[in-house]
Amino acid sequence: MEFFSAYILIFLTIMLALYIFVQGARGTVEILSTRNMFLLGLIIFQMTGPATSILSGMLAEYQPAELSKTSVIYTSMLTVFLGLFLVIYQGSGKFIDKLLSKRQQVRTNYSAIGLMLIAAATIPIGILCQFGLVYIPVLGPGFHVLGFGIYAIGAGLASWVWFKRFYNPVFFTMAVAIILVAMGLTFYQNFGRRPLLGIVAIIGWAAYYSHWRSLGFRSVMMRGALVAGGGFFLLAIFTSVREGDFMKRSAFENISSLKGGTFSTGAISLLAGQEAGMNSMWIIESRPDSKDYDTLHSLRSVITYPIPRSIWPEKPIGLSIQIPQQEQKIRNVSRHINIGPGIIGHIENDNPFIALWLYPFILAFYFRFLDRVVIWNPDNPFLVLPMGAALGQFIAIPRGELGAFFFAGTLNVVGSLVIMLVISYILKTFGIISKSTDDEYYETDEYQDQYSDSDSYSDEHEDAYSEGAW
Repeated sequence: MEFFSAYILIFLTIMLALYIFVQGARGTVEILSTRNMFLLGLIIFQMTGPATSILSGMLAEYQPAELSKTSVIYTSMLTVFLGLFLVIYQGSGKFIDKLLSKRQQVRTNYSAIGLMLIAAATIPIGILCQFGLVYIPVLGPGFHVLGFGIYAIGAGLASWVWFKRFYNPVFFTMAVAIILVAMGLTFYQNFGRRPLLGIVAIIGWAAYYSHWRSLGFRSVMMRGALVAGGGFFLLAIFTSVREGDFMKRSAFENISSLKGGTFSTGAISLLAGQEAGMNSMWIIESRPDSKDYDTLHSLRSVITYPIPRSIWPEKPIGLSIQIPQQEQKIRNVSRHINIGPGIIGHIENDNPFIALWLYPFILAFYFRFLDRVVIWNPDNPFLVLPMGAALGQFIAIPRGELGAFFFAGTLNVVGSLVIMLVISYILKTFGIISKSTDDEYYETDEYQDQYSDSDSYSDEHEDAYSEGAW
């Protein structure tokens, strides 16, 4: 039965990919959206990953004892989760638009040099968060996480300006310099891939919304493939060399270690989903027999995440740490080891009778909200880029730790949004950017044609919100 489950997972992957591409081609949901970044992670960590492990016969560190039975339960839970997520995401569009309210959109004229200077200014702001404000009691860990989001914003803003003037050598040089510095800073005493992934992803995000979006779907896919391919190569090399000592090394030492990386080794690890699917099955077998359900553990983790453990020693421990350090230890590995429980593993641990229905609702509504903010402001980098500041976290949510990644992603989005809005206000005050005074523009055919794909109430997309449209 495990092979049958593997083929079902492959079938789900194909159908989900087709669904994403069809919606992207029709303009129902932008091909680059926070929802699709999350679904990309779901495909890698919870679909193709476990299918690859099962079909290849690779034994996982946390190997399910009854793989035939457990794989069926796992696939069933994943199917229910995915179905609920897609239906709720699609059906919540009108409600969220009413929350945002369709206000008159304001055209804003930006100085390219001004925006590039802002991008450069994000680097010292990020450094301040990563190396200075991190020592503030209670708030320090939050500033450390926010620092990586600020680097992503800087790389995104530089890309936003550059891709509109792709062959301009001045903007090319400035953008590449800012991007490389931002990437380099993510290597400092850092073991995780999410900050680096976030910068790679936001480059494509900025390119898409600043320029590619107007070129047509086929052109977007060709260009996007190049960015994605380059990003995958870099992540594969990084994956093949990363180790626990990365937490103690300088950025230069960690970057230098990439020279010894092997693409094939890292690529296999990434495509196998870091055994997150198999870990989820192991958790399914262990709950509630070996360990009771920890009802809504991930949700409580989001709420309690900002509280320092020094103040609350009994603060809930992440499931990704709890399993390898308390339940079934792994020998001869770093004491900082953590695993990817997978989102289905989190749901099982958090009481599936509640979490399987609640978590897809929360996540679908959350990503729909972020995506609608972007759709109503597609040419405003001060709103579009903060929504993409945590793409690395969003892709990693299906791997887990669910609560930690959700909190970190939200902190990056909200924190970078506040910073960008403050910068925007200052620039408008000094006249570096200005609002258009031609209010009649929004009633013209030019405006209506440009943003017709973004209007959730248009006849063209009305069917996208009807029951069963997904």
